Amino acid sequence: MKDDRFFQKNNFKDPVSSIFDDLAGYTFFVKDIELRYVLFNKRLLKLFGVDDGSQILGKRDGDFVPFHIMKVWRKDDLHIIETGKSIHNRIELVPSGDGFVNWSTTNKKPLFNTRGDICGIIGVTRPFSQSNASLQQNHELGPSLKLLHRSFHENIAVSKLAAAAHISLSTFQRKFKSCFNMSPKQYMRHLKVQEACHKLTQTTMNFAEISYACGFSDQSHFSREFTRIMKEPPSSYRNRYKIH
Repeated sequence: MKDDRFFQKNNFKDPVSSIFDDLAGYTFFVKDIELRYVLFNKRLLKLFGVDDGSQILGKRDGDFVPFHIMKVWRKDDLHIIETGKSIHNRIELVPSGDGFVNWSTTNKKPLFNTRGDICGIIGVTRPFSQSNASLQQNHELGPSLKLLHRSFHENIAVSKLAAAAHISLSTFQRKFKSCFNMSPKQYMRHLKVQEACHKLTQTTMNFAEISYACGFSDQSHFSREFTRIMKEPPSSYRNRYKIH
């Protein structure tokens, strides 16, 4: 567990995690070798739906998030501990706890003690819209992304996305996969599901209407893709998060 004697002696709050509270949308955390939370900023309280940090200190992801999310996070954490390799710019849809899902970018690194042994993990998750690290490496994808976000419900052809970036189809697909760790079509499906999450919780549209509005071929296709990505069917998702 985290040793608080330094902070108690100097009579001030942890400066590392508190500075992230000034950065909108940023979540900062430190886990020990057993993947227990030992340090974090206030945003983690909101994501986990608790009022006090003492409810998180010493707990693990499985105490707060659904199994399918915990499974992915734990896999990454164990990989870092076992290999000592960092995870950079992991882009994924992350549930916000209120029915919405947002694109987020996560970076995690191993922490080492004075003997050089891995003793934990430090990480930062931030909204993808605030992270241009990947796009700076592939700045030519910018026009394609704007077009994709504007026209995903129309099932825009990948060849048109490549044309918007003025690069060949094969080069576009390679650069896109390198940047997002998924293909353009996979990204498009995630955008559709993200929009569906909003419509399920914020509107009274039926599933057929949502299927059409989000660009799915039919209601069956919508239900199948939604369940695959969100790990639960649209009906249960709406029941949990709909506005009463």
